Amino acid sequence: MPQLDRRQRRTRKMLADALVELIHTKGYEAISITDITDTADLNRATFYLHYGSKEELLIDLLEARFDELVAQMETQIPTIPVWVTPQSEQLIYEHIAEHISLYRILLGQNAIGYVIKRVMDYIAGVVERQIGEILPEGHQLPIPITLASRHVAGSMYAQIVWWIENDMPYPPEYMARVTHTLCLRGTIELWQELMPLQVMSLGELGIAEWGMRIAE
Repeated sequence: MPQLDRRQRRTRKMLADALVELIHTKGYEAISITDITDTADLNRATFYLHYGSKEELLIDLLEARFDELVAQMETQIPTIPVWVTPQSEQLIYEHIAEHISLYRILLGQNAIGYVIKRVMDYIAGVVERQIGEILPEGHQLPIPITLASRHVAGSMYAQIVWWIENDMPYPPEYMARVTHTLCLRGTIELWQELMPLQVMSLGELGIAEWGMRIAE
């Protein structure tokens, strides 16, 4: 992507600010290009010099927010791998809490399909890049990095959406620990605890044996 000059960056910020304001007042689907340019006090021709649609503007806005968040992570915890502590996840939840009114609209019950896909793609891309940076050249993992990254992105996205839709019932620190544990170890510890209970209640020895084999 070509480097933007100061005037172009200022114009895009004006358009992005206008879109955020309108999302809060009208809802995304009801917004027109004219609404955006009138709120930003720009003309339609200027809008189309930068974006082909309001969808492109929205994606650019979201990715700019995510880029800022990733830069913040890399600044605050530059030498700690993301799987060692839940600090990265905590920064994500704190960021969402800070901009909750926007994310409640974009990722809540009426979430827009392509926004969901773009968020998932972005998270998976960051995870895949971070894994790739520490993986020795030619080293093969038992699971393709792309699939592992998608698993992490899906788990994190599901936890974030639940948190938003339920009015953030737990603090960011707690959600970060839960998300980190689920992404790192999955639900195996939960099944290890549940399997003996299921055997005692239903006598399904085969399920217990299956659970123990997975845990090995």
